[in-house]
Amino acid sequence: MHSISTFRHSSRGRACAIACAIVLGGVVSAPTAFAAEPAVQIAQAGAVSAPDRSLMTLAAGAGLYELEVSKLAASKAVSAEVKDYALMLAKHHGESNEALRQLAARKSVQLVAEIPADKKARIEALQGLSGEGFDRAYVDRVGIQDHEADIRLFENMARDANDADLRAFAEKTLPVLRTHLDAAKTMASNRRQAQTPAPQ
Repeated sequence: MHSISTFRHSSRGRACAIACAIVLGGVVSAPTAFAAEPAVQIAQAGAVSAPDRSLMTLAAGAGLYELEVSKLAASKAVSAEVKDYALMLAKHHGESNEALRQLAARKSVQLVAEIPADKKARIEALQGLSGEGFDRAYVDRVGIQDHEADIRLFENMARDANDADLRAFAEKTLPVLRTHLDAAKTMASNRRQAQTPAPQ
């Protein structure tokens, strides 16, 4: 009887030991598992998706181009109106570039540091012009064509970007771009009217 009792006590002891080990093992391992989850969630929440990075890269390249070509126009244009317009664009795009740079830094996104090759070619083409020809080309190409492309890009960003901060940046920038486009269209229209011969 004693041996049976001892066996039962021993068995219960081993069972308790096993149960305790399982419970303790779960308690010890649980904090590690739960601690890992927030880190993963934070990394995922802070990560910028590949499409968003692409939009930011395109916006950065366009911004660098607009700033550089407008500095060129501010020094080369013959019309005071075009000079003033170019100075306005240089100021606004400089501010927008800085806002995008700060946003990218917060998101750990590396932006382009140079003007894209296709846009460098557009600057070089304008550098070969002078006088009224330069003014007209700058208003038509930069003021109208490039800003129409910029607006499409920022509309896509405001609508499709996954990152809420990037969408907010695009929404804030769009009204400024539309003002630039409207001003360029007005200048182009005024120039055409001025060049149209008066009816005899």
